[in-house]
Amino acid sequence: MHIPPLTQNALNYTWRQLAQRAGTSCSQGVVTGFEELGIPIFYGVPKQAQFSTPGLIIRRCTENAWSELLSAPENSLDWVLISTILPDGVKLPFGDLIPVIFWGDGCKQENSPFVELGSDGSIIFNADILAATFLMLSRWEEIVRPERDAHQRFPAAASVAYKQNFIDRPIVDEYALILRAWLKRLLPDWQPRQRKFHVKLTHDIDHLRYFSNWKLALRSFQETILERSSLEQIREAILEIFFPLHDPYLKGVYTLAALSRRYGYKDTAFYFMADQSGDFGSHYDLSSGVVRKCIQNLQDQNFEIGFHSGYNTFNDSSKLKEEKERMDTVLGIIQYGGRQHYLRFQAPNTWRNWERAGLTYDSTLGYAESGGFRCGTCHPFAPFDLEEDRELNILEYPLIVMDATLKGYCNFSPEQALEHILLLAKRCQTVEGVFTFLWHNTSLFGKWKPWAKIYEKVLIVLAEIQNLEGIE
Repeated sequence: MHIPPLTQNALNYTWRQLAQRAGTSCSQGVVTGFEELGIPIFYGVPKQAQFSTPGLIIRRCTENAWSELLSAPENSLDWVLISTILPDGVKLPFGDLIPVIFWGDGCKQENSPFVELGSDGSIIFNADILAATFLMLSRWEEIVRPERDAHQRFPAAASVAYKQNFIDRPIVDEYALILRAWLKRLLPDWQPRQRKFHVKLTHDIDHLRYFSNWKLALRSFQETILERSSLEQIREAILEIFFPLHDPYLKGVYTLAALSRRYGYKDTAFYFMADQSGDFGSHYDLSSGVVRKCIQNLQDQNFEIGFHSGYNTFNDSSKLKEEKERMDTVLGIIQYGGRQHYLRFQAPNTWRNWERAGLTYDSTLGYAESGGFRCGTCHPFAPFDLEEDRELNILEYPLIVMDATLKGYCNFSPEQALEHILLLAKRCQTVEGVFTFLWHNTSLFGKWKPWAKIYEKVLIVLAEIQNLEGIE
């Protein structure tokens, strides 16, 4: 699949994705999303466009550009000043520079501008933002590149975004807002649909018992007796170790729920596991009374309950279906979303399997070892199946950052993590996107205790931003 994958279906899909982000309504059944604007669009060589009125032209990159990008040296892309590529008087609230992932055929040699007005008033993008958008959303590079880590995940370091230093930019969304600015220049009376910044808090419930077996519990109790001097501390240890309802991991779930309530977060999801197999299983029984009571408690508070599919499901449709049916029984519903355990994912198979299992959305697409924008976007989107050449009937909520990335892979201090989280959230805000954030119930206790304060600080700051934008 090293041949550039822009089939006609893929092209129409990508036009729609850009149109939605630029602000068209993209009502059901539209082909490109630009129909409501009443302007012609064209992808190819500008002189071949046959327009009777000014329209939009995106100059197509060469077929070789796709493979050349994969082998390009690190930090070799051209970056252009955003102020030089916008209509007069327009400013956008992100970065001074923006990378050009693909130049249109011949544009780099001709030193063409990123975008310009044609002699007939048409907008001409000499940067191929269509190819760049499809590259990022389809995860084409993950299909054609062989690199995988110990968990068979495509690593961030192998990605174009990482190598070219724009992994921390929602590049697809930024391109779309540049496009919006030019469309308004062409259509002064057009009022684009603007979205509001939104925070989606998600919690993967990998474990519900810190003391998951009696041997561990007894050893921990012995250590606690030696470490804790007061009777009150020893009493607390006895409760935590021997009484499930006092276990710190279970209490962590309720703590996360309480924090969401305290700071007004209504879009909070808890993803539970239905897998108990092997070292990477959940170590809790989804159908047990304690777990069911926990889930019911969260549902009574109107929190979303979703599916954290097991370690071995990412490329196994039958195992995914089996676990999902177990979840259906406990939840009493059949449609919900969730995330893959360990962020194990294979494009497009995992998306397709989730669609066939009847799941409504996935939120796996972030990197374990790096925060940022794996898909180049922070907007939920319907993915495209490159093998079946079609848009899938499921949404992807890209994961922007998680706790384990910051403490484990990046080795940040809590203060550095706070700064990084807020930077990524700000990047989402500037493109009217969704900041999807993962914090585990196990990341509030023991060595994670200082990080619990950071999580609460993040919630306070982001709640203020949401309130300023008029979000309930």
